[in-house]
Amino acid sequence: MTRTFLMPSLKKFFLVVALALAKTAFASNEEENLLSNTRGRPPERGGEHQRKPRFVTFMISPGRTSTRSMCAFFNQYLHQRCAHNMFGMWNVQDVESFVREEAFVTNTNTNTTRFESALDEAVERKRLQFFTDVPFFMPGMPCRLLAKYPEEARFLYVHRDRMEHFDSVLRMHCKWDAPIHCLNANNKALRERSWGSYFQTFCDEHSKICGEKGDEVQKNNLTSLMSSIWLAHLEDYEQSVRECIPTSKLLNISLGWYNETSETKRFQSFFGLPEENNDSLALRFSRLHINDDLMPGRRQRMFNNNNNSNESTSRGKWRPLIMLTGPEQSSTLVSGAIRKALNETFEVGISEGCPMELINPACQTSKRRAELYAKCIPSLYRQKAEMWNTCSSSDLENVFHEAQNLGSWKFTKDVHLNGWHLKTLYKRGHPLFVVFRKPEHTFPASRDRGGGGIHFAFWRSLISTTPENVRMLPAGADLLRLRNYAKYVFDAIVKQRDHHIFAGTTGIRGIQECLGHFFHFWHLITVAKSLNVPVFSVESLLLSNSRDEALIALKASGACTSSSIGSAETCEAFVDNLREMQSVPTWMHVNVTEIFKDASSFSSVSLLLDREKKYYERTKCAPVLSTVTSWCRDNVRNCATVSDVYSGATVGTTLDYLSPLKQGGVTNIDEIFNRTFSPRGLLLPGGEEKRTTEAKRLQDSVVYLAVLVGSFFALAGVARFFRSRKSREVA
Repeated sequence: MTRTFLMPSLKKFFLVVALALAKTAFASNEEENLLSNTRGRPPERGGEHQRKPRFVTFMISPGRTSTRSMCAFFNQYLHQRCAHNMFGMWNVQDVESFVREEAFVTNTNTNTTRFESALDEAVERKRLQFFTDVPFFMPGMPCRLLAKYPEEARFLYVHRDRMEHFDSVLRMHCKWDAPIHCLNANNKALRERSWGSYFQTFCDEHSKICGEKGDEVQKNNLTSLMSSIWLAHLEDYEQSVRECIPTSKLLNISLGWYNETSETKRFQSFFGLPEENNDSLALRFSRLHINDDLMPGRRQRMFNNNNNSNESTSRGKWRPLIMLTGPEQSSTLVSGAIRKALNETFEVGISEGCPMELINPACQTSKRRAELYAKCIPSLYRQKAEMWNTCSSSDLENVFHEAQNLGSWKFTKDVHLNGWHLKTLYKRGHPLFVVFRKPEHTFPASRDRGGGGIHFAFWRSLISTTPENVRMLPAGADLLRLRNYAKYVFDAIVKQRDHHIFAGTTGIRGIQECLGHFFHFWHLITVAKSLNVPVFSVESLLLSNSRDEALIALKASGACTSSSIGSAETCEAFVDNLREMQSVPTWMHVNVTEIFKDASSFSSVSLLLDREKKYYERTKCAPVLSTVTSWCRDNVRNCATVSDVYSGATVGTTLDYLSPLKQGGVTNIDEIFNRTFSPRGLLLPGGEEKRTTEAKRLQDSVVYLAVLVGSFFALAGVARFFRSRKSREVA
């Protein structure tokens, strides 16, 4: 009987031990990186007390960036459980309290919000590893998630063409939000916090936007206003992400990432995926695309890229190097050295006398090709140059399709592109770099070569661009504020009655050209810095003391990589060519024949010295740019960094001594400005009337004199009164 009783007990004991061992083994396997094998079976759901996964991925880009497709991809191929829109109807106050507590809430049971508790349950008990959609792109949410999961969190941001993105967002609003979420106060508030303040307007006015049937977006002034509000909101949000999330934890890719080998490799590396055929990964993801995620035109292009012949694929991946610069920036010299380093000899389709700007509409021999290019590439080809316009993705694709029909060239420069073009070309996968010359080495601009006209066009076009369109540009909100301030300063100068200060200078037109140069490169540098696109000044290369010094400066800019100029060998060849070519006065050195009659006395240092001397003698740009830059540093985020790049090119003491800031007599920027433009005083933003020291001293002297004279007459009057009174008493 005892034996009979022991047998079941022993069996039960061995069964418990076996289950415990199995559980331990399974738990140890789970601790391995689940991304190390994309073909294995998905891990089964664990018990209540399992530890957090090693990684948790948050897709923090707004909706309509293939969020559902990415969720399905992680589920099916990476075997990571995904939650799409899991918290899309969560209590908005609870979500906001979670975000606000980023700085001081500790992750303990007593201090967690309900949203935080639900997130913990999803990660720890339900073993979810990928989260996307509302509210994970609410401003402040990524920073809070990083604070909560400092070790486990990874962040994915998928970028998309802004114009196409908002069109897709509006269609989604009409299809889902108008009939569902706009009718629920909590859901509406949650989406307003995530998408931006325009969402309230959409819910109130959706009948004017979505058409009679509710499925056709009607473009009107209302949608234009909404798009500008959303773009400003998106700029602020992306900036906060860049400032908060370290690059080691953030993957930025474009919507068509799987069609680009470089982005596919970055995706594999970031998520620890095994090396596999890129086409296989692209095919897997492309099969999962959900129709509503992408616009029909883009879906068709992606389908063609995946299924066309090798010839079509190779054509689609043609990405030549592009140098973004401006006129009279030694750009012909720099591009000539680059072309020689790349063995580039392509000159087809360019008008005689034009520089090698292969996508410049004004330089095309074909009028049809010029008209096609002009839809996207600004220039002086048309009478009214719109230097800050944007274009659709299809129009930009047409530019490069037409360009490739002439031949697959390796490199071009362009002097008309703004920061929007830079960002669009970056997302398209082009290797890029920005090169510029300081304003004191650019102005006064040469009239006969058109340089001044292009700088002037950048300023005049910026002034005439509507605030809505300015906001739609990258860093548009900051650009608009800075433009408004600069316009205020410029208008105050124009209103001055005494214009004798412009005698012998380039006058008000010269100031406009300098402002055009400033805003052109402020925008290029701002956008380039946000994307890690290399930027360097011409001076850093032309004024270097040796070949090695020039190479160090070039490599420090980040230009010697595959995403820019190329390999170290290419950079070395470029520097060698540049040092050889800069020693000879040619067209690339503007006005050099007028400055140096004897070519033997020519050098880059002597040229720039001459340019800087004329800058302070013949223009009034220095005080204006100093005033605008000073305000920018104090009022626009990241402007200090951009201004340092714009004005901080190393030129050495031989050039610095010419600057008024270096002469010791005047050190205050307001004094420079007012000494130049405002002998009687000028009311600048800030409220108080600013006057020069001389004007104030003169006014004070007049006041003192008036007081003394008045006192004298008053005393004389009193004395006369008492004298006459005494005379009457005596009489």
